Amino acid sequence: MAFGKRKRNRFKFTEKKHSKKGILATALGVGLIAVYITFVILAFRQNGGLSMYYGSAGVLAMFGGILDLVLAIQSLREENSFPLFPRLALFVAVLSAAGWFGTYAMGILV
Repeated sequence: MAFGKRKRNRFKFTEKKHSKKGILATALGVGLIAVYITFVILAFRQNGGLSMYYGSAGVLAMFGGILDLVLAIQSLREENSFPLFPRLALFVAVLSAAGWFGTYAMGILV
């Protein structure tokens, strides 16, 4: 680009939108990670002696992680949407599901 010349096509108008499923899956995944971290901290403070209510809430959160993963995959398949939130949702959903499944797998195996 030569000095003094202006770039004329600075804006690109498009029909793309942010994926609503991607935003929802990202928010759900962040919430599940926050619940996971809270439960892990509580479990360490109680030396692993939490009540069964926390365990049942953890199982529900694990199923929420599965739902979040499915929602993130669906958001990746949407056409005419920016890829930021679907990719972020998939990353957060995999991280959340891996945490919940890993914890329960360790609990069963140990």
